[in-house]
Amino acid sequence: MKILKQEVYFPIIIGIHFIFWAVDLSLYQGTFMEVSSDTLFFGELTNESWSNMHRILGEVFSSWVVTVFAFNFLMATRARWVEKIFGGLDKMYLIHRRSGVIAVFLLLAHFIVVPRDLVEFNPGKPLGFYAFVLIIVGVILSAAPIFKRKIPYHKWINFHKLMGLFYVMAVLHGLMVSSLIKELPITRVYVFGMSFIGVAAWFYRAFLYGLFNKKLAYSVNEVNDLGNGITEVKLKASANSLSYKAGQFVFVKFPSISKKEQHPFTISSHPTEGNLRITVKGLGDYTDNLHEKIAVGEPVTIEGPFGLFTLDNVKRNDQVWIAGGIGITPFLSLIKDIDDQKKVKLFWCVNNESEAVYKYEIEAVLANKPNIDFTIWASQDNGYLTADQLGLTSYNDKDYLICGPQVLKTSMMTQLKKKGVKQNQFHDEEFAFR
Repeated sequence: MKILKQEVYFPIIIGIHFIFWAVDLSLYQGTFMEVSSDTLFFGELTNESWSNMHRILGEVFSSWVVTVFAFNFLMATRARWVEKIFGGLDKMYLIHRRSGVIAVFLLLAHFIVVPRDLVEFNPGKPLGFYAFVLIIVGVILSAAPIFKRKIPYHKWINFHKLMGLFYVMAVLHGLMVSSLIKELPITRVYVFGMSFIGVAAWFYRAFLYGLFNKKLAYSVNEVNDLGNGITEVKLKASANSLSYKAGQFVFVKFPSISKKEQHPFTISSHPTEGNLRITVKGLGDYTDNLHEKIAVGEPVTIEGPFGLFTLDNVKRNDQVWIAGGIGITPFLSLIKDIDDQKKVKLFWCVNNESEAVYKYEIEAVLANKPNIDFTIWASQDNGYLTADQLGLTSYNDKDYLICGPQVLKTSMMTQLKKKGVKQNQFHDEEFAFR
């Protein structure tokens, strides 16, 4: 299946709108008028025809907002078929986050440009204003780095869930006020159809998700402090065990820490192993000193699996795997999946070799896999890894799997593209869901 990446997704959303609006406006023969309207900064419009740019631009902006949010709520359902379209839940959430920011600017543009009817009062007008304010506040609290750092996750996620209610208010506003969209058949069907999809997706996620996506019951079987802020947790299924592929991740809830919060963790065990293993780096209140917060025997709930960072999507026999810090976790499973026909160079980038807590486990697995070349790259001794230091004689005949900090991924991908590597040769994982 062709993956819909963000560099393709956004032009498609924009292009569809331009096509629908252009076709409808070119055929429109109606008599929609601004009898008496005003704009925020551009004065009043009296007996103006529908073709004034304030009306057209204002409603184009609003229709973009409606459809962008509709797709965002569809992404939030975590539906497997949606995940496949976007190349994994991690990529989907990245688009989701950026779409929300873009929607705010579109919403501001709509509020500034669109004419407001002064002829009669309509309850849709104040409803639209309240929706506007609440959506702006909601997106700022969700996306602004300062709030993401300061607001506890459980409070942040609870407020974020209200975005669906604000969206319903915006849709009702659109249904109640007079608009050019209602006069245009193609645009009307598209915009209100997407509105219905968005509301339905939010309703499903808010009220029905738990009924159709049962979480699996596990218990903590073993907890190991590996040092360097890393905790290894082995989980045992209480009944049905999770079916997954090497490289995927799950959402885990430790009720002893929080009865409401669940966090994504890559599965570092292999599907053929009895216990499910996750390896956690302390990066915040929830994950810091995790080994001190949980105990053997306590219950855990698992939801998943998610992600497409698997070998199913890797086509070339020659591969380069680059892990940064805790980004080694999917590779701990993938190295057990790779067949003898593949040739792999695995680089694990750490600050110093003491942070390579899985060095001996990897070396033990690779003792029977001569086709995998393993290098621990300590930046304190060698500097940051570069494309020239990968030891390759050719670059554009390989697939590259990268998992680690954003700065590592951006740097390596930029350097490799200069060597002739194409975008479709990269396979990477994102975990910045918030």
